Amino acid sequence: MRPRALDRRIGRLSAAWTVVLLFLPCAAAVSAVSLRDIRTEILERYGVTRCVVELSGETPFFERNYLESKKYFLVDIYHISPPAAERFITPASGPVRQVLVLNRKDPETQVLTLVFYLTDTRLYRVFSVQNPFRIVIDVYHATEGLTPTAPKPQTVSALTGAISGTVPRTQVSPAVTPAVAPGLAGFSGDRYRKPGKKIIILDPGHGGSDPGAESYVKINGTRLQEKDLNLAIAKEIKRLIDASPNMEAFMTRETDKYMSLADRQNFCDRHKPPICGDLFLSIHCNASDSYRTRGARGIEFYYLNPTGTAKGSLRYLEELENRNGGSGSDSTSPKDHPIFFTLARESLLKWLTEGRIVCEHLKASCLQVPYYRAYNNRELMVQQAFFRVLFQADMPAVLVEVGFLTNAEECQKLANPAFQKQAATAIYNGIASYFKARDERFEPKLLALPVSP
Repeated sequence: MRPRALDRRIGRLSAAWTVVLLFLPCAAAVSAVSLRDIRTEILERYGVTRCVVELSGETPFFERNYLESKKYFLVDIYHISPPAAERFITPASGPVRQVLVLNRKDPETQVLTLVFYLTDTRLYRVFSVQNPFRIVIDVYHATEGLTPTAPKPQTVSALTGAISGTVPRTQVSPAVTPAVAPGLAGFSGDRYRKPGKKIIILDPGHGGSDPGAESYVKINGTRLQEKDLNLAIAKEIKRLIDASPNMEAFMTRETDKYMSLADRQNFCDRHKPPICGDLFLSIHCNASDSYRTRGARGIEFYYLNPTGTAKGSLRYLEELENRNGGSGSDSTSPKDHPIFFTLARESLLKWLTEGRIVCEHLKASCLQVPYYRAYNNRELMVQQAFFRVLFQADMPAVLVEVGFLTNAEECQKLANPAFQKQAATAIYNGIASYFKARDERFEPKLLALPVSP
C-alpha cells in the first residue's frame, strides 16, 4: 500500500478516500475484540515512526485525514471491548508529537480512536498483518525523497519480533539530505524539536504598554508592576529548565514589550523555526479589586474552563478554527464530517484534563514552600477560568498566579529576588514531576528549594 500523498496536488483526490474502509473481515457475525497492546518505536533505519496496535482478533478500521487543516489524522478501530485506557503516548523524537488514545461510542458499537498529532504534513500509511492481528501505522520522517510506487507484496520485519507477514510496502528512494543551518541539529521537518527533550513555553503575562496589576504599596519608592515580576520569575524558571538535561524552555517575551493574546497563543507557530511545545505555562501575579479583599494571598493555578456545556466547547472550537485560519471553502472539509465535532470535543476534554493534572503537580510542589504552605486555601489553589491565552490546541496550558500584589505583605515577598527564586524552583519541580507522571521514560532532575528569605 502506498503512503498517502498529502500535498495540495493530491489533496483533492485523497479527500475522496478519507472514508474508504481499509480493512473489512469476511461477512460474519460481529463480535467484540480486545486490545492487547499499543506500542510505538522510532525506526531510524527505515525513516519511520511506527505504531502497532495488537488485538485479540480481526476487526474493521478506518483512517481519516485532517492534516492539511488540523495537523492530525486519526484511525478508528471498531468493536473494541472493554474500552482501552485513555492516555497520551509521546514518541521520543520524529514527526509524531503525540498519539491520543480515546474511546468513542458509535451508535452501534464501541470505537477505539487513535489521533496522531504531527509536527507538520507528512506521508503515512495504515495496514494490517496477521498472527496475531495487528494494525500498523507508519509515519514517514522524510519530507522529500519518497517515491510512491505500485503496491508490491513484501515481508516487513522492521519492528524486531513484532511484525512479520506478507504486506504491501512502499519503496523508499535514497533519502534527500536537507541543508541544515548551524545550530539547528534538533530541527525536524519544519518544527524545532530536540530528541528526548520536553519543550516548555513560558509566557510572562502583560508587558510594554500593558503593565498588568499594580501594587498599592511602594517598594523603594515605586509601585510594583505585574509585568516586571512576571518577567523576572519566568526568566528564573527558564534558567532552571535550560540547566536540566531533558527540558528546554522558550519565552513568549524576554523583554518589556507588548504582546497581544493572539501573539502569545500562536507563539509556537510564529517562532523561527516553529516549535513543538509540550506545555504552555503563563506566569502572572494576582490582584484584588476590592478593599475588603486586599487581605487575599497565596498562589493559584488555573486551567481552561469550557463552562461544562456544549456551548463552551463550541466556543473553543470556534477559537481553534480562527487560530488555524479556518478550513477554507472546500466542500469536503473535515469539519463537514460529524465525526470531527465528536472527536474535537473529546480531544478538548483530554487537554483540559491534562491542564488540571499539571495544576495538581504544581500545587503539590509549591506547597513545599513554607510561605505558600502557611498561607493558602487548598480548595481554591486549583481553579478553572476562561482565559483566552490558554487556548492551546497542541499542548496542555495552565496559568499561575504567583501571589497577590494587592496584599501589602505578599507584595514585599514578591519583590524579594530570593522569594522569586524559591517560587520558580517549586514551579520547576512541579513541571518535572508532571512529565515524570505522564512519561515513564522521563527522568526528572528535582531541585532543593532555596532557603526561605
